[in-house]
Amino acid sequence: MKHYEELTGGEGKRVFYRAERFKASTLMQNSSPQINVQGESFEIFDLSMSGLSFVSSPSNVWDGDLEQDLPISLKLGTDEIFQGKGRVRRVEPLNSRQKIALELTEGFLDIPGLLEKHDEISLQKTLNSEMADYGVHVPTEYKQLIADAVFLLRSARSTLEKIEADIPSDFPRRDERIREAILECEKMSFKRWQAFFQLGNKVINNIREDQIAVTATKRYTESVLLPELMSGKNWHRSYTKPLGYPGDFQIMNFFYSLSLSGDTAYDKFCHQLGNSTGEFISVRMNMVKQAIARLAIDAASRGKSSFDVANLGCGPAQEVSNYLKADRLPLPVSFTLIDQDHEALSCAYENSFREVSRLKGQAKVNCLNASFMEFLSAGKLFSKLGKHDMIYTVGLVDYLSAHRAKRFMTDLYANLNPGGTVIIGNMRESESSLEWVLDYVTDWKLEYRTEAEMLAMADNIEDAAKKEVLTDTTGHCYLLVVTKPE
Repeated sequence: MKHYEELTGGEGKRVFYRAERFKASTLMQNSSPQINVQGESFEIFDLSMSGLSFVSSPSNVWDGDLEQDLPISLKLGTDEIFQGKGRVRRVEPLNSRQKIALELTEGFLDIPGLLEKHDEISLQKTLNSEMADYGVHVPTEYKQLIADAVFLLRSARSTLEKIEADIPSDFPRRDERIREAILECEKMSFKRWQAFFQLGNKVINNIREDQIAVTATKRYTESVLLPELMSGKNWHRSYTKPLGYPGDFQIMNFFYSLSLSGDTAYDKFCHQLGNSTGEFISVRMNMVKQAIARLAIDAASRGKSSFDVANLGCGPAQEVSNYLKADRLPLPVSFTLIDQDHEALSCAYENSFREVSRLKGQAKVNCLNASFMEFLSAGKLFSKLGKHDMIYTVGLVDYLSAHRAKRFMTDLYANLNPGGTVIIGNMRESESSLEWVLDYVTDWKLEYRTEAEMLAMADNIEDAAKKEVLTDTTGHCYLLVVTKPE
């Protein structure tokens, strides 16, 4: 407790009392009030009981209003919360705009009352948004799909919980028995899980042009189905995207390691279901590794002294470290790994450098941290890197429009050595594609393409080039392979 002699009062200009001011964006975060002055609305910057300031464009001239009272009103949402008069006391610059300080000459601002009104409006807004019956916009057949999927997952949960409870904690092979049960349960469930892909794709294709139905159906999926999967680490990370972008390198590592991650048997089951759903990721990686091996052997047979490879959007570059595990290489191989994520490059470098060191001069790995926009300007990027014998990207074009994908492919091809190859991976459009499960369950939106659309990426490539489209064994991914003539 302070004594009276410790209450020192104000100093300088602070001797003159001024009502406490509150920044509007902090005080009312969900719905900031707007002020109407002379028929125009402005964003309020801060306010107090006796005055406020608002933000105006430089084109508004306020100097002529310094000696007159202006009628003003405040609105919060659609509700008018104050009417009175004010006088301009100060005009000062604020970045590229100007801040107008206004003293109230008629009426006052009841700050607690404004806060109460703000909270009331915010609550009503939240209730109207969250409790709206968006289910009426969700197709009936889709609701049945979600109900069946939830039933499948809950059946797996109850089955595995029973198995865990029935095996004594001191049973010697308890962990092994539970692991066997998880894998068998997932194997049986995955056949039924895959059956949902085709029906889900059919429904979302029918509502594709109806944005209200799309929004409602996504929300329905995230509210009803997603919670059943979120204990699986790969589902959780795919949906929450902790690094800020989908398909980060840690997600890729989940699919490469294929370990049963999780605390309970059901957690591990969900994670394994995610691994099976994303099996194409490891299959695609192995296809690229085999392509590196084949093209390196071909380069050696043509008498080349080295083989230069570039990978855009490399992630953990598992195919590189796997390839470098070979006892010896057909010729010296140099990899340039490019990614926008520094952590991904660290992972790729650490995984591959062990093998580089072991190979004693047969291989080299360089890493380049570039932005996504620099990826799109591949011609400019490769002008600094030189020509390559192989350039590939298997997870980048999934996010590009047809026009950008074609330009991107043209840029990559232009930076090949004679006889060099470009490989581009992209998700495959089909009735049983992963669009429903990725877009609607994990909010992971990609471009899905047909074989003709894959080949169209190479429309601007010379006719003499060899162009082919390969399909991975899961049927979910294409690889466009374009080889430049020697």
